[in-house]
Amino acid sequence: MSHQESVWMLGVCGMGVGPLAIYLKEDGCTVSGWDDATGSPMEMHLANAEIPLLRDPWAAGRQPVLVGRSSAVKPGHAGLALAESKGARLLRRGELLAERVANRRFVAVCGSHGKTTTCGLLVSALATTGIDFGYILGGLFRDPQFPPAHASSVSPWVVAEVDESDGTISHFSPDITVAVNLDWDHPDYYKDEAALEGVFRALFERTRTAVIIPQGNARLERLTQGLAVRVIRVGECGDYMAQFVQGDAHSSLLRLGGIFPEQTVKVPVTGVFNRANAAMALAVSHLMTGEVGLEPLARWRGIRRRQDVLFERTGLLVLADYAHHPTEIAALLKWIKETHSAQCVVVFQPHRHTRTRQYATEFRQALQIADHALVLPVYAAGEATVEGGHSSAVVAGSALQLVEDRSTLPTLLAALTRGKDTVVAFVGAGDIERDAEHYALLLRREGLPALTEDLAERVQGKISSHCVLRAAEPLHRRTTFGLGGVARWYAEPAQVNDIIVLLQAAGELSLPYFILGRGSNLLVPDEGYDGLIIHLTEEKWGAIKPLDAERLQIGGGARLKEICGVAARLGLTGFEFLEGIPGTLGGSLRMNAGAMDAWIFDRVESIEWLTPRGVIRSARRDCFDALYRDCPQLHGCVVLSAVLRAKGKASTEEIRQTMEAMALKRRRSQPRDPSAGCVFRNPPQQHAGQLIEASGLKGVHVGQAAVSSVHANFIVNEGKANAQDVITLMRQVRQTVKEKKGIILQPEIIALGREWKDWL
Repeated sequence: MSHQESVWMLGVCGMGVGPLAIYLKEDGCTVSGWDDATGSPMEMHLANAEIPLLRDPWAAGRQPVLVGRSSAVKPGHAGLALAESKGARLLRRGELLAERVANRRFVAVCGSHGKTTTCGLLVSALATTGIDFGYILGGLFRDPQFPPAHASSVSPWVVAEVDESDGTISHFSPDITVAVNLDWDHPDYYKDEAALEGVFRALFERTRTAVIIPQGNARLERLTQGLAVRVIRVGECGDYMAQFVQGDAHSSLLRLGGIFPEQTVKVPVTGVFNRANAAMALAVSHLMTGEVGLEPLARWRGIRRRQDVLFERTGLLVLADYAHHPTEIAALLKWIKETHSAQCVVVFQPHRHTRTRQYATEFRQALQIADHALVLPVYAAGEATVEGGHSSAVVAGSALQLVEDRSTLPTLLAALTRGKDTVVAFVGAGDIERDAEHYALLLRREGLPALTEDLAERVQGKISSHCVLRAAEPLHRRTTFGLGGVARWYAEPAQVNDIIVLLQAAGELSLPYFILGRGSNLLVPDEGYDGLIIHLTEEKWGAIKPLDAERLQIGGGARLKEICGVAARLGLTGFEFLEGIPGTLGGSLRMNAGAMDAWIFDRVESIEWLTPRGVIRSARRDCFDALYRDCPQLHGCVVLSAVLRAKGKASTEEIRQTMEAMALKRRRSQPRDPSAGCVFRNPPQQHAGQLIEASGLKGVHVGQAAVSSVHANFIVNEGKANAQDVITLMRQVRQTVKEKKGIILQPEIIALGREWKDWL
């Protein structure tokens, strides 16, 4: 594979493929990507790396010769079929990584659990030494300024995780192999325990310089016996000696010796498991550089979804952790017991039916370390159900509580935590983080009037005097639906630097943000939005300026209705369809708004935007993948302006007649009550409205939300509807259409701060 090769990465928003895509881009490749699921925090890092999301990169003028994919992208996927039709080479993530590092001094971090944490600790330790090196993490650092991957142009060293779950571990021949542990796992891929052990033994045999293992791990000791390569042990009595001296809830003192220079160091980790991972990272760093600094993990802020603190107040701490193996869960719960004098309540989501069947007893034993345990339905990860692979097998014969309806979690947790100091831990590798974030959001809402001035303090003195910044902003009046809760923060920037400062502050605080236009095509939850809303006002950002006889330069905050009116006065055609769309230019480009068989991107010549990192970019139309109700390249970005080109010329009177004809058609076919526009996407070759109407749903109510009697793909607010009314009605519509027509409708409107799969 050449360094200048063009690569398309499938599943790029995932924690495995995304960092590899960023590494390849830095290493000289032309990289684009695609993922069927959006909303991942990886998207911001991809945008910062200027990696576009393209459903069909060949249509966008690129010519990928190689397609890398997540192992979760199975044969039959449309992206794989497209790649095969173009004659591209197909490689899984592990195969592509192995090929890329074949001529490097590669450090492979492997094992059943703790790989990402250990790899992140090693990256942090190496960064502290000041040496240059490359790395590819299998997750995201909590520090948003610390990217998940980096390619060095001068150093031969590359550090990365090696995944055994899909067998691609067999493609690596590392310089150094770091095996953090090894337990029987992945019964869906390996026929038995011996097969899994075999691939690790083979990896150790292919290692060129050293295999590093934890002292006292019997399985790894057995698998490393008789190796020609050096085997180095790390632990309290290991070759690299690291002894625990003392610690608190935030850090530990380790006494180093053996191969290490004798010294005592403070590391920002706690618990037996994390101290062992930190010792392994320090050992590898010393082996590579010969150094251990006075503060060897000064850069360490942790890994997302590893003991993430989502909420904290006196008497209550809410954590989220990726643990999904019994050993990991037991280690986490023991750590909570060791470091917190409070009751422990765990919410667990099993991952995959095959693993649940394999480990039902072990899961039950691990969860019983907690004072109370709530078990959610299995996250299938694409697997079919298997006998004995349901969550009921985990709770069988125990005091563990099975929770079939996830919406009841806040109520259950409120009862368990009332009047008691408590640590609540959300644990699992599926989509349980959504439940965790929702619960933390509800807790923050309880104390909304007393919000700390976190964002205000960060931006004070940096934003202009004309920039509006308010806390607890009601959003119902800023959407066309006229419902929903409040935003934690709301801003109306007056100049580009205001936006840059706001984005940077939000990143430092891990505060989500959303760019709000006129609030059409949007559902705001009743509990509101625990983040920052940025609104470009028409006054400051709505300028419309003719560039020549055919083109307009338009600000991101310009109303579509105003664009249509200006174009009509200038005799420019092709904009008439915008007249009835209640949005702004920025929002319409983000979702490729359309009506009357026309789309906003039909008129785009170029766009100027601000990336999530605060970098101003501009590009021509052919650099954007304008899809049905989506433009992936603009996810998380702020559209500053665009140049639109007219379709042709006509008299103002002719244009206004066309506009009036379209307006009349719209008035006859669309309701006038408050709504968010069409609720569901049109399935291929069909119309969602017709399917809903044919299912007998016109006029159906939930509270004061109703399926419009004028157009069945509109849900209208007939007075005082709330978001939950709308969600319940959408769920009912989807279920009825599925039962009667065999089609599952997908939402077209955006759920602010959430994903529809959490609700529907």
